Amino acid sequence: MRLIGQIQHPHLRIAIHEYNGKYLVEFEGGRCRQTYKFDKELYPLEAVQQWVSEVEPNIMERMHAMHEDLKKLLPKT
Repeated sequence: MRLIGQIQHPHLRIAIHEYNGKYLVEFEGGRCRQTYKFDKELYPLEAVQQWVSEVEPNIMERMHAMHEDLKKLLPKT
């Protein structure tokens, strides 16, 4: 897997990798990570980068929900 780019964000690490004919877009925040795969033959890199900017607010909501799910697993103290 080869890192081909990163997109700056104040709360998330957003990285784009290239692997086995796919672009992998990885969103990482805190203890959670979410990855999306795009076939290179169907999606040019510019379209993937544009998609990232359009879905970023939704990704933040998902990250928050994933962190809430993790909190449910923590033992009560």
